[in-house]
Amino acid sequence: MKYESFFTYGVSRPFPFRWFTPGAIIGGIVSLALFTFLNFASSGYNLVVQISSDPNATVSEGNWLQHWPSFLTAKVQPTCQPANLPVDSQLFTNQTALTYTLTNVWKYHEDTGDHIAYPSLNYYNNVLENCSVTSIEINLEAMDRTANQFAYSEWGALLRSYVTCRITTSAGMVFFNLTQTYEYVPNTASYTDVYKFLGTGFLSRNQTTRASLWWGETLMSTYWGAVTWEMQLERINKTRNSERGIRKGTVSFTPNGTFSDIKDLNFLDTDYRFIVDKGSASFDVICCPSLPLPLTAGSLNAANLYPNIWIEADTLAKSTYSTVLTDLGQAAAVSNILSDESLLTYFTSNFSRIKMANFKAGPGNASFDSLKATTGPLSVIPSVIATTYLCQVPELKSAGNLILAIIVADLVLLQSMWQLYKIVAEWYLGRRQPTANYCEGCVGAPGEELTRILYANDAYTT
Repeated sequence: MKYESFFTYGVSRPFPFRWFTPGAIIGGIVSLALFTFLNFASSGYNLVVQISSDPNATVSEGNWLQHWPSFLTAKVQPTCQPANLPVDSQLFTNQTALTYTLTNVWKYHEDTGDHIAYPSLNYYNNVLENCSVTSIEINLEAMDRTANQFAYSEWGALLRSYVTCRITTSAGMVFFNLTQTYEYVPNTASYTDVYKFLGTGFLSRNQTTRASLWWGETLMSTYWGAVTWEMQLERINKTRNSERGIRKGTVSFTPNGTFSDIKDLNFLDTDYRFIVDKGSASFDVICCPSLPLPLTAGSLNAANLYPNIWIEADTLAKSTYSTVLTDLGQAAAVSNILSDESLLTYFTSNFSRIKMANFKAGPGNASFDSLKATTGPLSVIPSVIATTYLCQVPELKSAGNLILAIIVADLVLLQSMWQLYKIVAEWYLGRRQPTANYCEGCVGAPGEELTRILYANDAYTT
């Protein structure tokens, strides 16, 4: 008995079409070019992890992929994950000036009117909007400071600014609170820097590209010195008169909202508390004068209330107000000293008369009129929070891996294309010539003879 394998082979004959060979060659070349392009798009890149400080720029660098078929490039499109900023974390803006503490994050649900608090701020390079300074506090201390701080000034001033901002996200408006703390002579100040510009409180400075913030630092450090010097004079005067002096205190300023001119002494409402050390563990609290409310620096100064530091403290608060809003990029802020040359001229015109203790303010050491030729233009530009983002970006494979991947994929697709081309040609040929699948020697043979030949040559196929 003759053995018959389960597997079979077909009879092979040349196609009788003149167009078949040119079609196969031309189609093969075109298909090879197309498959190479498609395989390069789909297999030529790997996604790699990258840390970015500007997710918009990182994603836009891969925008050329959007012109390719999306079904090929969907897996290699560049993406960045939002940054997660927990409450109580410290942050700063792309202006790299002041440092802030994130204290609250919340969102209003319009449907229910609920106020929902969140433990962190989900942030994706959103521009800071509608930032407003709700209050500024100047906390004054004398004997509780370190000896190093005493070398610079007998009094110190710790400023705290409270700010509310919002950002627009895909999920709606998100609100958050920031607290900014500024101390020109911190307890970490080195004694060797006495009589020098300390440059504390600001991360960086540039008098040409960020002139407004350069002047903001100048104003804050200069009026910090003016306030602490006036407190020192008040203590000296009390001591000469054998009277007990103030040991510590706080002055609080809140934007009035009624007055739009920051030069006006009514621009900020004022409140204060001072502690007078009477000795023997006793003290008095100075507060609450019998003046019409709201209290302002102008009314307190006119009444000559002790300690009469009201004008200097008011100017320090206004300098802080303007600097914070400039750092947060609030160009639409009402009456900003650092965006108006006439205002800056007004608030720096008395620099030559300001006295301070054993340190040097800065970075500017003269009025705006004297130095404006050496600084850049005043400007307030939109700000974003400076943070890092975890991104995935497409990276071209190495030459060896890329060529091998494309060759293998091309061969698979070309083989499939060739088989499809043959199937279509055989189907067409079968319709035109019923004996197309016969061997050449079988064509034209009578029925019985044809059957004998087929069996004899083991070429009969069903």
